[in-house]
Amino acid sequence: MTYVMIDHLAHPRSLADPAQAGESFDEAVHAVLPHGGSGQSLWFGPEGADEDLRVDIDVEAGRAALTWLADDSVGVELAPGPPITVMWSVDEPLVTVPGELARVSAETARRAVIEYVTTGERPTGVRWAAPGA
Repeated sequence: MTYVMIDHLAHPRSLADPAQAGESFDEAVHAVLPHGGSGQSLWFGPEGADEDLRVDIDVEAGRAALTWLADDSVGVELAPGPPITVMWSVDEPLVTVPGELARVSAETARRAVIEYVTTGERPTGVRWAAPGA
């Protein structure tokens, strides 16, 4: 199965394999966006279907929020920290993601994306909890 990554411009990028998923993720999250930072939201899902995983990430802050969209559970690795600011859409204002949701490192977010593209399932390398838990 082919998966896609969708960025703040709503551009789907095909991810042929886990290696390409990691490379595409790295390229996207290190880009400087129009707001002057790198914070952004990325969605991942099977090509032609609804997305399963959302990653709100700011590599400069070293934090990300992982959301499994089927049940809105969030990935938990770190204690709550400062909020992060992300570009969700080029047509919308910036979004502040509370520190209670931005609970994984940027590295863990990358590993979760690669695991998702490998298995098509919710990543197991992170604990999942209800928002705010």
